[in-house]
Amino acid sequence: MKGIIFSEPMFHAVIESWKTQTRRIVNIKNDEIISVLMENTENMKLRTKNWKFIKPRYNVGETVYLKEPYSYCNDYLMYKFDDEKCHNKQSCDYINGGCEFDGWENTLFMPEKYARYFIEITGVKCERLHDISDEDCIKECIEELDAGEIIKGYRNYIQYSSDNGITYFETPQEAFAALIDKINGKDTWDSNPYVWVYDFVLKK
Repeated sequence: MKGIIFSEPMFHAVIESWKTQTRRIVNIKNDEIISVLMENTENMKLRTKNWKFIKPRYNVGETVYLKEPYSYCNDYLMYKFDDEKCHNKQSCDYINGGCEFDGWENTLFMPEKYARYFIEITGVKCERLHDISDEDCIKECIEELDAGEIIKGYRNYIQYSSDNGITYFETPQEAFAALIDKINGKDTWDSNPYVWVYDFVLKK
């Protein structure tokens, strides 16, 4: 089974079923993309100038496990994204100060057997980053706020603070642009790369 990594705020958004869509940058130069070939959502690929074909990493109907930072503690598992670090109903020596903590294991190599959460891929498509719709922005954790003249606008799941408090954006796309730059690095939005767009549901 394949795994997928989210930043800590996005991880929580996924397990709270707020985030139901994710965009992953296609690792190829934008000007090399010739066409998106799609017979159906289970047979999608990109064709490049040199006739190289690139398929999405995840497919419709596939179950994927969420990778997260973890560590061992006297035969127990701890998870960095938890307040209560132990994956065991019994009391953990770590909580009582009896565990020698050696740091977190590399999230990239987290095996499936340690996973706590799973998602099912329900849709796959390819588009440019700027093609995101208002509806998809909501799926990507953009929230609309309307409190009359006091607060009106959009914000993303990762709270942006300024000297005047939380920053609100005029459009869903502006809020998402700030979010994607925060996650993937400055100028990600401006570069407008091709992205795989995955819809998913949290498996209960």
